[in-house]
Amino acid sequence: MIKKIDKNLYHLARHNAVATFTPTIDVVTTGVNQSNEGSTGGVEWVKWGKTDNQAVEMLRMCWESPSKPRLMDTAKEFILGAGAKLMSVDIDPEGKEVRKLVKDPGLRQWFRREEIYSRYLELAALSLTFAEIAFVRFSIQDNGLVSLETIQPNKVRFAKSTNGKNERVVINPYFGTGKPIRKEDTVSVPIFDKKNPERWPESVVVLRKAQIGADFYTQGLWWGTKTWTMVDNMTPEYHLSGLTNGYNVKLLIEIDESYFVQEGEDTNDEPTMEKIEARKEEFMGRMDDYLSGVKNTDKALVLIGDIMGDAGKGDKKLIRITPIENKMTDDAYMALIEQAGVKQAQGHGILPSLAGISEGNKLGGSGSELMHSVMYHVRFLTPSYRRLLKGVLDDALEVMGYDLDEMEYHFTDIEMTTLDQNPTGQQAATSNIQ
Repeated sequence: MIKKIDKNLYHLARHNAVATFTPTIDVVTTGVNQSNEGSTGGVEWVKWGKTDNQAVEMLRMCWESPSKPRLMDTAKEFILGAGAKLMSVDIDPEGKEVRKLVKDPGLRQWFRREEIYSRYLELAALSLTFAEIAFVRFSIQDNGLVSLETIQPNKVRFAKSTNGKNERVVINPYFGTGKPIRKEDTVSVPIFDKKNPERWPESVVVLRKAQIGADFYTQGLWWGTKTWTMVDNMTPEYHLSGLTNGYNVKLLIEIDESYFVQEGEDTNDEPTMEKIEARKEEFMGRMDDYLSGVKNTDKALVLIGDIMGDAGKGDKKLIRITPIENKMTDDAYMALIEQAGVKQAQGHGILPSLAGISEGNKLGGSGSELMHSVMYHVRFLTPSYRRLLKGVLDDALEVMGYDLDEMEYHFTDIEMTTLDQNPTGQQAATSNIQ
């Protein structure tokens, strides 16, 4: 299709547009902790972002990204490791902790039947990597057992408080979606009382990382790379369009107006001019087929006008083609894409090698280097998240009548070895108790 930009200026393209110009996206970067309230039917809450859609905006950006879902899942897997296991903790003569696995059939059954891993731990860890906050339903059942279930963070808001304390949350599946927030779809639930765990049969535990200025909602640390995320999100569409229509304007084709005028035609006659315009459109279509597409990934800018001037009278060479230099080489584009991937991984606190991003001509380096990268991430970047997740499990144990001095939950990791330590490759990997 030919797009006429101006009277004598055209773009060649197969689709309706060669280039799409969009206004700058107005994403919320401030005001996430403003005490501006929303309300419905007497239920009031603190908005998450200026228009109460910050979580949905972050979700949209994540799922438009070719890499961010995997980065968040990778961060989640590092947090969870080999899972949480029941242990006893003793102190040896040197003052070091000694942890031993505890076998309790009742708790083993509870963990499995209540689907603690899938209903609580996985989504809670993912919520923390997404927004540094997680909301967990803590339900004390009639038989004394505790049910744990993580709620999608975009569905929860802090209820408006008159004393400055966060005492309740409001749950509605339509928060931030633009749909009406109706009272019949909204539930107000008390926040879990850490000092009195059995106070509420139904409550919500708020797991939240400390952040400066965050009185209510925290912000995903990766949000600082939102501009790089937008660049990365645009990359697939850019290359799809480039392969289809050509990446850059590389040719300036100038055609004299008289090229389309047959001998004896009156250019002041309106029906004649219509015929001339039709010839132009047909000619441009043929050029479009020739110059655009996957096999000819170059664009041409065509200018039709009086390019010959008086000096061109009688000259039949009425088409002039001028190459246009493009200094943005393919290597420059690839460097930009690679940098966007690195910045996103850094935003999630993941070393590029652990995110599958090559640096220079290597991916992750040697086995020992990769192992040390994993150890660094687990030892330094997961403990605070694990403490939050572990705390809910231990609260559940306490409510169910277990003595935390005798047993509690701890996270374990898969043991990694290198070939020098495991030359046969046959030794089984085991859980490494921290």
